[in-house]
Amino acid sequence: KIVSFALTEPDHGSDAGRIKTKAIKVEGGYLITGQKRWISNITLASYIVVQAKNVEEGNNIQSFVVNVPSKGLEIKTIKNKFSLRMSPTGDISFKEVFVPENNRLEYGNDFITGTVLILMKSRLGVAWCSASGAIGAYEECLRYCMTRKQFGKPIASF
Repeated sequence: KIVSFALTEPDHGSDAGRIKTKAIKVEGGYLITGQKRWISNITLASYIVVQAKNVEEGNNIQSFVVNVPSKGLEIKTIKNKFSLRMSPTGDISFKEVFVPENNRLEYGNDFITGTVLILMKSRLGVAWCSASGAIGAYEECLRYCMTRKQFGKPIASF
């Protein structure tokens, strides 16, 4: 199963404290309403861990697991990306998507102890992806320069 992490929104990007997506308590669970943007692997996901403000608990940003598909859930692919094309990215619209009570993550019950910890740990992975991409580009350029000949000579040598 593939799980997507849905935090980023159209109007606030990485400013997670300003998200507008809401979770409203109803009998047996919550109704999620809002939008998310630039969500990696969303078109492949079986589940979405969505960050939403729990209205009943003082708008604390909490984590909820949404099953894919769900009534009121709409996913659209973002096409023609220039970077990281191996990971399909998309937009999500939540229109009163029901999430059962037990799909609220126990340890993701406020922004600092939930979302921030996830972001702190994932940033290292993002840095390593960038570094490995740069190393791969360097190695490919070096290989090309060591094998490419111009005017009968290699264009580079040690």
